[in-house]
Amino acid sequence: MIAAIDAAHQEQVQIWRGEDFGVDDDSRRGLIAQLPAATEELVQDRLWEVMPGLEQRFSCAVSHISGATALIYREGDHFAAHSDGGGDDDAPLEVRRRRVSLVLALNDGSSDFSGGELEFYAEAVPAVARDSPPLRSVRSEPGMLIAFGSSIVHRVAPVIAGRRYSLALWALADSG
Repeated sequence: MIAAIDAAHQEQVQIWRGEDFGVDDDSRRGLIAQLPAATEELVQDRLWEVMPGLEQRFSCAVSHISGATALIYREGDHFAAHSDGGGDDDAPLEVRRRRVSLVLALNDGSSDFSGGELEFYAEAVPAVARDSPPLRSVRSEPGMLIAFGSSIVHRVAPVIAGRRYSLALWALADSG
């Protein structure tokens, strides 16, 4: 999978800026790669196998799984404290439909890269979380699926060395 990501077309990641999507290196810096359709379908099919347990755990009904976002974080790349959904009525419908965020780790945070931990915060407001220590910090292991409520504030800590590869997807409800 990593070889396919490295071979794919890559571009700067963008964020929702309240009115549109755009590049904002202070908030998020990294690369996004387009996966082949067959690879996305395979990932989605595997996630449907675990979806009943996730629906029960997060007390929600899931009607769709988003496309896979292949992410590459290089040295210095990061994603500041944010949530993936909830709270922004002006966000695109797909963002408002997000119920469960899914991160699939593709490489090892102990040997392939340093930094880049996925950190979770108790605070509900990203600006407050920036000044607080994380509640939990998760180091990547290949194949690890990390699932959490899309309204949870989290961040990707800056990568210190190496490259962090992951897939991000979202379990979606019928409506926002």
